[in-house]
Amino acid sequence: MRLRSLLGVGTLLAASAVTGTAGSPALAADTPAGFTDTFVASVDRATAVEWLPSDQIVVLEQSTGRVRVGTPGGSFTTALDLAVCGNSERGLLGLTADPAFLGNGWVYVYYTAPVGGGCVNRVSRFTLVGSTIDPNSEIILLDNIASTGGNHNGGDLDFDGDGNLLVAIGDAGTVPRGNSGSAGSNDAAQDLSLLNGKIVRITRTGAPAPGNPFTGAGTSRCASSGTNASPSTTCQEIYAYGLRNPYRIAVDRNDGAGGFFINDVGQSTFEEVNASAVGANYGWPTREGSCPQGRSSNCPAPPAGLTDPVTSYGRSLGTYITAGAFVPNGSWPAEYDGAYLFGDGGSGRIWMRQANGTVDYDTPFATDAYGLTDMTFGFDADGVMVLYYVEVGGGLRMITPAGIPAQASASDLKMVPVTPFRAYDTGDGTGAAAGDVFNGTTRVVDLDPPTGVAAALVNLTYDRTYGPGFVRAWAARTQRPGTSALNADRPSTTVANSAVVALADDGTFVLESSTTGRVVVDVMAWFVDTPGTSDDGRFVAVEPSRVVDTRLPAGEALDSGSPNPWTRTSRRIDVEVLAHPHVPDDGTVGAVVLSVGAISGGAPGGFVGGYPGGTTYTGTSNVNVLDGEVRANMMVIPLGGAAYVSLETLNIADVVVDVLGYVTNDSAGSSTTGLYSTIAPTRSVDTRIPLGLEGRLGRLDPREAMTPVATTGASAVVQNITVTRTSGPGWVAAHPAPAVPDTSGVNYEGAGQTRAALAFTTVSDDDTTFFTSLVSVDLVVDVVGFFSG
Repeated sequence: MRLRSLLGVGTLLAASAVTGTAGSPALAADTPAGFTDTFVASVDRATAVEWLPSDQIVVLEQSTGRVRVGTPGGSFTTALDLAVCGNSERGLLGLTADPAFLGNGWVYVYYTAPVGGGCVNRVSRFTLVGSTIDPNSEIILLDNIASTGGNHNGGDLDFDGDGNLLVAIGDAGTVPRGNSGSAGSNDAAQDLSLLNGKIVRITRTGAPAPGNPFTGAGTSRCASSGTNASPSTTCQEIYAYGLRNPYRIAVDRNDGAGGFFINDVGQSTFEEVNASAVGANYGWPTREGSCPQGRSSNCPAPPAGLTDPVTSYGRSLGTYITAGAFVPNGSWPAEYDGAYLFGDGGSGRIWMRQANGTVDYDTPFATDAYGLTDMTFGFDADGVMVLYYVEVGGGLRMITPAGIPAQASASDLKMVPVTPFRAYDTGDGTGAAAGDVFNGTTRVVDLDPPTGVAAALVNLTYDRTYGPGFVRAWAARTQRPGTSALNADRPSTTVANSAVVALADDGTFVLESSTTGRVVVDVMAWFVDTPGTSDDGRFVAVEPSRVVDTRLPAGEALDSGSPNPWTRTSRRIDVEVLAHPHVPDDGTVGAVVLSVGAISGGAPGGFVGGYPGGTTYTGTSNVNVLDGEVRANMMVIPLGGAAYVSLETLNIADVVVDVLGYVTNDSAGSSTTGLYSTIAPTRSVDTRIPLGLEGRLGRLDPREAMTPVATTGASAVVQNITVTRTSGPGWVAAHPAPAVPDTSGVNYEGAGQTRAALAFTTVSDDDTTFFTSLVSVDLVVDVVGFFSG
């Protein structure tokens, strides 16, 4: 451990100051084995750092009022130069992004504003476009919060699990009402008629959040004044109280519970971490840490109605607690799952509270992070999850774990289709505590697969999205890919897409959402790395062709040669797949691979879920549509001994079903083809750049694109096909020959849309694929694997 003298800063630390000056890069923190500390950027008196869903990093400069925006591995520019009171602990203190940030660009800023010759704390919403914030976009949500003594402003912002804005506000150093005093005599934290010394919770428009503890008679809003005129009238914005200087808060995004920790700066004996609880009173100024104020040992339990911290430490270890962040599960080594990191700016130590609640204060996670003010998790330029942190005199740095690999490839995998089942649902709590996935954050999904499973075919569903966004998915404890698996192009939508996701050895994968919303994971098949000697589990690719179109009468032959064999009973549509020319009726087919297009029945929402014929519907879905929509998705459905598969529908007028291939059962003859191999997700086409194809797809103009080199000799590739900036209603088809088939893989019903669908696409003999669109669109194709030829 490297030591640095603290001579000359003791007075500032005892006063809980967060001050400093810019200079050369500070000394790197001393980190555990397997981690490195790296300088990222110079920042003048850095107070806060935030990771945005746009893969941007925001750093705040306390006294200059500058908001700096950059990217991993890139440069930083000034997005906003805000007039602030920058003396003492005042200034530019906190920022967070809106739950629908990718769609609206909103960011929320906590700063000390100069008003009428004085200084008050304020929370405002601004709009960030690219790397610029328009100062005229400011909308004030909370104003005139007292900053009486210049210190103890708090200043952090975050969103809870219900999409409400949390604001951490200090006690102003000196009581705003002037009826007590300063420091330990300041009772503002217990005065419910003002916002100081509180955690405040408001909606995105500034109203008191639903569920706040103080409502009804004897309460009123304090948003514009920071206080009530009458000391007996309680502020409705208060969520919790009894805090001295809650400098940083951190919400746990690893599940949907939305719990958070509050790092509260102490007076003279303890620094503390508090767990969130609506209506909680954390005891300041009566208590500090787990003791009455001024005592440090042999302390009694808290009086009734007061809540002690979950952990605290004394002056021998540090002098002012600042930064805190929950480690995203599945991103760092397994021993860090469920952990909370928190640090002290005076001693430069960062500790880890483990999942079981214990803290080894004698063995910090890191040391020498002097002047530490804030930390957050985000990604570096290689897709590794890192801890970004700022020091008031040392700029922006990051701590990176070593040995996080890119996704490993796996070869010769047998595909084992299963009756679809739901493995994860943030709406009802399947697989994790219920609650939306917050934008720009990750979750670990444990599929609990059988032994030997290396990957899974899943159906991902977005629901109740706050705005446009996308989902990425990758094996836990590997690097994040640059490709996406699911796209939503607007708020309040429901959309699904299939994906093949690689799994870690423990059966887990990580999903990241760039907008806030419900995410559902249904499993359709396993990919097993022990094929054995039997010839089941081989995918046989066929040229795509239509088997059923319910817009036409059952039995009316289609151009593909299919007799259009379907029956409808209430919400169920049965499709006789063995009647199709490309699917043999010889007892060797174990499952069929279909692309199913759904046409809305005119109701607010609908879906299609596939399952084996002759069995009971299991509650999963594959295609989701809203009123007026046409969407398609790929399904793998076991036959289960029947000659047909069933489609459960809700508010669906019609379906069209295309055959992409089938999966053999153990009655198939000997074959060395059709086994699956994963590859690191590779973008093969992006007409916006352009990559793979020059310019947009034109109307009914088949365009040929090479598949990635790694898939040479494949019978079929597994690729996610995304269309964007559509010029009107239509479809896109992927096919192995120039002739345009009577099938489609991606559907869209208007201009300006973004749609995606997974496809098992047959590859031509020269390792190419053709793409055709009904109207002009941009095309993005990500290849994730292939089947052997």
